[in-house]
Amino acid sequence: MHHKSLLAILISGTLLVGCSSDDDKSTEVTQPDSGTPTTPVSEYNHQIAGLAVYQGALSSATVCADLNKNVICDSDEPFATTDVDGNYQLEWTSEVETPDYYLVANWQAATATQAIQARSLALKVKNPANRAAPKAIVDDAGQGTLIASPLYNGAINNLTHIKQSRVIEMMNQNLSDSDISQLSTELDALLAILYQLDADTLYSVSAETSATANFMRIDYAIAYLQQVIATQIPNIIAAEKILAATYAELWQIVSDSGLSIEAFFSDDAFTLAANILFSDSAIALGFTELPIDSRILSQDDWDLVLGNIIHESGFANTLSLTLSSDLSAFSMQNADNTKVLTWISALAGQALAFEAPLDEDNDELTECWHTTDKRWYTEDNGPVTEPSITGNTYNTVYAGTNVPITIDINKITHANTSDFWQSVLNTSPEMLKLDTLIWPDTLYSLTVTQAEDVMCRVVEDYETYALSSFVTEETLSTTMVAEALFGFYFPLDIIIDEEAQTIALLDSDGNIEQRYQMTKSTSPSDQLLIKVAEIVEGTAQEYVYPDYFLFVDQQLMKVELNEKMQTSASNNVSVTFDNNTGFTQTLYQHLYDQVNPLVF
Repeated sequence: MHHKSLLAILISGTLLVGCSSDDDKSTEVTQPDSGTPTTPVSEYNHQIAGLAVYQGALSSATVCADLNKNVICDSDEPFATTDVDGNYQLEWTSEVETPDYYLVANWQAATATQAIQARSLALKVKNPANRAAPKAIVDDAGQGTLIASPLYNGAINNLTHIKQSRVIEMMNQNLSDSDISQLSTELDALLAILYQLDADTLYSVSAETSATANFMRIDYAIAYLQQVIATQIPNIIAAEKILAATYAELWQIVSDSGLSIEAFFSDDAFTLAANILFSDSAIALGFTELPIDSRILSQDDWDLVLGNIIHESGFANTLSLTLSSDLSAFSMQNADNTKVLTWISALAGQALAFEAPLDEDNDELTECWHTTDKRWYTEDNGPVTEPSITGNTYNTVYAGTNVPITIDINKITHANTSDFWQSVLNTSPEMLKLDTLIWPDTLYSLTVTQAEDVMCRVVEDYETYALSSFVTEETLSTTMVAEALFGFYFPLDIIIDEEAQTIALLDSDGNIEQRYQMTKSTSPSDQLLIKVAEIVEGTAQEYVYPDYFLFVDQQLMKVELNEKMQTSASNNVSVTFDNNTGFTQTLYQHLYDQVNPLVF
């Protein structure tokens, strides 16, 4: 008996099934069970409508739902275009019931916006961080980008951009949910204060509000400050905290400048003033220990500068230059503060240089008029006003008075290539050859400002000149003053012009050898003050030291009047420097060799 193999039976069965006809219904083939039937995938409809504004309504901007959260509108992401009022509506379907996404608005600005640049970087910070400076909302090519969370009813504006940018950075730093929540709440409160908006509707910014001057200047200030501190201070909302602390003072400086906010933050002098405010606040808030701007003096800088300028014998390690077309001069003390070297050139080819000892034994005691207390004080018996430092300014008062004295310090780094210092060297007299020196890398330029006139006299040893007993402030004439002061020439060798208030002294041949101008004014003590100054030619008149006399008790009392001034306004440049390498000795000897002074 023959049995078919199992393989043959299976092959035979397969062939039979494959060859059956449509009429043969007696055989049914059951397909294997494939499991539970697949349920069709559900799709969800999504819709969000909102308003996009940036310095007004954003018209024709592209708004997308950034589903992959890369802050870019990819081609496969839903998008819409804003209308003329900045309104938009996004609609799409997805398999996700509650998608997590950002809103991104892109547009081409009418003109490119100047990128905000940090003016300077820090020397050192307390907790260094590698934070990248944020991108400008509108880049140099005029491409604008704003981002937002969909939580604010579709609003897209500067505030949503700040908030979402900070939140993204918090997440990138792997902060905990509780930390992110706390920082976000703080940020909301700060933005409400800065932008002066209702905290409950903070992110619902209208087109009109976004275009106001106050709104735009806050935008610019935050963006600028972010650029300055981003690579220096790790606190994510530091810019808003610093700006909130300096709000009133900053806007006062901006207002006083008369500049637009863009021009203000493009000017080195004004950005330094702003950065001083920001730096003081950053230090006070504990964000940093040293200035955020290398132009701001650190404690080490102040130790050096104050060690040079607070000195009994005058400024040490300091060169003072006077530079003008008609007159040039310099003055400098040696490293031991025992001698002073002075050179002055009033006209081309006419110069005088001398080296004189500093009189350490000068015990002449002076006293100055205190305008509030209305009395004379010496340096030692007057009210004590403690000096203070604000930013790069040293604040004090003239000794024995209440007249403010400020010394503003401009820190010049990389002096040998600095534009400022090179301009000084280019203006200085060629014979001094200051450009042949290798200057210290850091110089400190000093601008001294005295707010009001200061009147002083020698204690109990001041000169007096008697006048007639009947003379009054109204009747005091040029002739009376000339007779009191120039009795040797009076009346034959003198010419007096009462109308012009001039006095001319004649030599034995009748030629004018000296001329003087007399002027009347009110002294700091509210008494009549007489000024008598020799008349010289050209701008050298500015550097004539006049004599001053106070009219009191029918006599002229000789006093000193230190007029209010600012050194930089008189073409004066004073720089001080670190003498650790002996540069004072080098500079002093260099100047000595150039001018070959008379030695006293």
